[in-house]
Amino acid sequence: MTPPPLMYYDMLEEMVSYRKNVTGVDHTLFISPRGNARHGPRLKVAIAPSDSIDPRSRVASVALDDGRVVAGDISADLLRQVKQFITQNRQVLMEYWDYRIDTDELRQRLRSIKAE
Repeated sequence: MTPPPLMYYDMLEEMVSYRKNVTGVDHTLFISPRGNARHGPRLKVAIAPSDSIDPRSRVASVALDDGRVVAGDISADLLRQVKQFITQNRQVLMEYWDYRIDTDELRQRLRSIKAE
């Protein structure tokens, strides 16, 4: 079998999804390292369906530096939850973004907003 063309690999996204039982946020969050991104650090939020683990579903993107919505639409209450999650996990999210930790360490160090 012939491997896919090299450009195929450039399009692959490295992304993990965590639901409310991990994050405390009512919707699934998608977290990724930098990869080939041409944008600043951000995470994606599942919008519809809210518990989707498919990043191709309807999502919104929220910047890690200041919590602003950079793509999509998100309710004020959900954005408040996401900003709280980012604030209390910014260091570990940035370490993951910069490939300084792996996915296992990310999962171990994330703090749920419901635990606060």
